[in-house]
Amino acid sequence: MRIAEDYAAWKALGPGGLPANVVGWAVTKILTPLGRDPLTVRDAVADAASPTWELPARPGPRPSVAPYPIPHRQLNGIAPGGPVSVFDVLESHARTDSDRLYLGTSHFEKRGQALYVVAENRRPGVVTRAGGEIAHVHPSDGSLHVVAQHGDAQRIIDAGWGELHPLAGRPPIGLPEPYVLLYSPRDRYDVEQITRILDRVVETALRTG
Repeated sequence: MRIAEDYAAWKALGPGGLPANVVGWAVTKILTPLGRDPLTVRDAVADAASPTWELPARPGPRPSVAPYPIPHRQLNGIAPGGPVSVFDVLESHARTDSDRLYLGTSHFEKRGQALYVVAENRRPGVVTRAGGEIAHVHPSDGSLHVVAQHGDAQRIIDAGWGELHPLAGRPPIGLPEPYVLLYSPRDRYDVEQITRILDRVVETALRTG
């Protein structure tokens, strides 16, 4: 792909955690070689003592994901009528548990709203290392990033509902190891399962940090 075409393809993904200009594109190109296996979570047994969580397999093949680490977005497998947002699930958690959860600008994307654990309720763990952020939704494609526990992240991946960010666990970048892209929901069944995953992520974030 020619440079101009590559830049245009990157811009078409929409805003992410880098400036939406040539500088941002150059940075993501520099970071791309640092990408890792997106289907294997290191230390996935570290939280194996947590209660067993069953997750059904996602129907159909995994969607294609753009070859750029930032923004980390899927390219296909989106609902025919356009992206389906589950941001109301995050809003519901923030509204019904406002003593422990709140919405704020994403720590990772630097734009858009994310669900956080309030500072005084953060326990030592992966969510605390993520600045308290639990999840955020990408309006451009309906996908999400969530900070799961290690074992749950591997379950999500094995069941076909998502994959790791290519820079997850890379020390210079700051993304936690179990930083998972949840694929965009395509129908009501997908919404139900993504909601279950988000409920689980919130529950474990409040319990284990």
